[in-house]
Amino acid sequence: MPVTARAMRRLLIPLVLGLVPIAANAASDVKILRDDWGIPHVYADDVYGLYAGFGYTVAEDRLFQMEMARHSVLGTVSSILGADHVAYDTKTRAFFDQAKIREQVEALPPEQRDILRGYAAGYNKRLAEVMADKANLLPKQFTDFGFEPTEWTDFDVAMIYTGTMAGRFSGNSTELNNAKVLNSLVAKHGEEKGREIFNQIFWIEDPLAPTTVPEGGQYQQKAEAPAQPAPIDATRFAGLADLGIDGGDDDRPRASNLWILGPKKTIDGSTILVNGPQFGNFNPSYVFSIGLHGAGFDLTGNTPFAVPNVLFGTNGTIAWGSTAGPLDVNDYVQLELNPENEHQYRHDGGWVDMALRKETLKVKGAEDIALDVWETEYGVVTVFDAEHDRAFAFHRAWEGYEIQTLMAWIRSTQAQSYDEWLGAAKDVATTINWYYADRDGNIGYVSPGYLPVRPEGQDLRIPVTGDGSMDWQGTRPFAEVPKTYNPDQGWIANWNNRSGKGVISTVEGSPWSSADRVVEIMSRIEAKDRFSPEETWNILPETSFVDVNARYFVPRILEAAASLPADDPRQPMLAALRDWDTRQIRNADGKATSPAVAILRHWMDTMVADVILDDAPDIPAKVMQVRIALPSALLNNALLGEDSGVPQTYDFFNGADPDTVVLAALDKTRTALAAEYGSEDVATWLAPLDQHVFLTDNYLGIPQAGADETLAVSTSMNRGTQNDMVRFLDGKVSFCAVTPPGQSGFIAPDGTKSPHYEDQLQLYADFGCRPQAFYQQDVEKAAVSEMTFTIE
Repeated sequence: MPVTARAMRRLLIPLVLGLVPIAANAASDVKILRDDWGIPHVYADDVYGLYAGFGYTVAEDRLFQMEMARHSVLGTVSSILGADHVAYDTKTRAFFDQAKIREQVEALPPEQRDILRGYAAGYNKRLAEVMADKANLLPKQFTDFGFEPTEWTDFDVAMIYTGTMAGRFSGNSTELNNAKVLNSLVAKHGEEKGREIFNQIFWIEDPLAPTTVPEGGQYQQKAEAPAQPAPIDATRFAGLADLGIDGGDDDRPRASNLWILGPKKTIDGSTILVNGPQFGNFNPSYVFSIGLHGAGFDLTGNTPFAVPNVLFGTNGTIAWGSTAGPLDVNDYVQLELNPENEHQYRHDGGWVDMALRKETLKVKGAEDIALDVWETEYGVVTVFDAEHDRAFAFHRAWEGYEIQTLMAWIRSTQAQSYDEWLGAAKDVATTINWYYADRDGNIGYVSPGYLPVRPEGQDLRIPVTGDGSMDWQGTRPFAEVPKTYNPDQGWIANWNNRSGKGVISTVEGSPWSSADRVVEIMSRIEAKDRFSPEETWNILPETSFVDVNARYFVPRILEAAASLPADDPRQPMLAALRDWDTRQIRNADGKATSPAVAILRHWMDTMVADVILDDAPDIPAKVMQVRIALPSALLNNALLGEDSGVPQTYDFFNGADPDTVVLAALDKTRTALAAEYGSEDVATWLAPLDQHVFLTDNYLGIPQAGADETLAVSTSMNRGTQNDMVRFLDGKVSFCAVTPPGQSGFIAPDGTKSPHYEDQLQLYADFGCRPQAFYQQDVEKAAVSEMTFTIE
């Protein structure tokens, strides 16, 4: 039998990823076992077959969701859903030059590319089966939305990762919005006072902010203190408010938590990792559960949008998890445009031509649309401002390394030690937080990413000039990125808080302060010497309903009111706050179980309006209960005064006594809530609370299910989209997870739903955790179905 090119590659290529070749053979044998939750485990002897099994199961369970995800990341939604999505597609196509991503895929060594090719081949195998029996197998949503799925390529698989992970979690910056706020402050208060307030709103580093790397716990190189930036010239940001600039601090992705307890923090000497990535809540689930066994892989875990790199899991020797990255891997670059040619910008004393990239948008039921995308050496131009002869380009340190990062992430799941795992992290260009535990009781953390070497004096909070004087000077050594290994405290925790001390951990004036929701986790870990596995997991329900503002502001209200007379009309409000456990629980009638919920919310809004917004009206003003938003951090710092980690050189109280302002806001709250609820009886002030809703549009706002498929449970929870727990004891590993609503999003043409469509919904509401097997004997014992196939 002749040997195919693919089979020859299996024999000849080096084991770059630790992948196992098989004997020359034109076909791959694949076995898939599923348990009673529908979780697939794939067995194959070569990587092509292993990932073909992965892709096949994805197409079985999530065909419509993944087809919509593909159109979402490719910017081709208009081609299937029509002209309403042209604006979305235009922005998406501009952000990534897909030809460059394709070049990266095509440049992969064959054994790495077989991961993507195999995935696509397995996906297409199932797709062919579906299209051959559409009456029974085509998901109902395709008929409802009026189009059919098409075959995938390795490029499509790569773009799912590139769009949903690299783009979503590394492709953002607040610099333009910060500059808009600076311009507003200077216009309102004058140059000197405006800059003073700006520095107080967007501080460089609060030394009191809790960090994931403990004090003195930096592994490898110590962090250097951040330098003070050069004086700001606010005049170059005039008119930004007229350009519709968005992207403020509220838009930065940061909604995931994790805690790891090492052996000295557990009752039985086990090592436990609990992860709760907060991608949002969707139907079908944002994450996909999978086991991969063979060809150098042996793992079980969960991964968002079924990307090939399994983000949360274990290989039996180590376990890993992740939360959104905190490093500053982007800059906005302000370009001076040629008044005679808006597609030229000044650089090194001369005019440089922008490069034109032409894209074509296909629109269902309409003519094609030609799209011009202008690019510079700094990246794509996102904003043109002809009135001021300027433009802004988005400069990404990770551009060109998207697929390298994907492959490094895949390689990390094969690591057998912390050093091997760090070796993979070194090749990660995007910003992400990675976490580690192993069967020997070691725990660790790293925050990888390609951090630019920026010129001395650059202000990280605002766009740099693009005339050549502020160009990057390389990439910082990996030894400098935040990391810790076996910290003395014996545990690691994160809730998107500051990663560590120093300039490396500083991002655009992000409001990491002494008030931080991660304290809800850290304080619970610090309160006990040792934890059982159940107690470790129970940190999750304990923190999922908390109004994270309460820890900081309820004591301040009670302190200010300490001398009020017993007959003061605000005393019932104070009693409600004093008796409150800080949780926001939705009763059967849809209302909060305590009036303190409404009291604190209204008081916070009043204080922010009276204390902060009167001086800085253009900051992101929304108070959130799920994290300490910028206005809450500013208010807390103002109330701390001299005790704040951020020097309070500007008095937001404008000379008033803070206690007087606190009590005045409480009085305003009493008047407003009495009117709102039609009663002065505080017990009736029960705020309506949302359910925990699973949306049918994906995080990009594109449908991924029918509009009638929205699901909801109990009270809105501040917890992971999925939650998992990995436990090492006596050299063995166990893994459990909950990935609501269920493993499958399949609805048959006749409307019949998969038995695993929503079978984890109540489990999630009850804070349960289903076992997910790792060892082969356990997989086989749990299996309720088996299938095999051979794929070319």
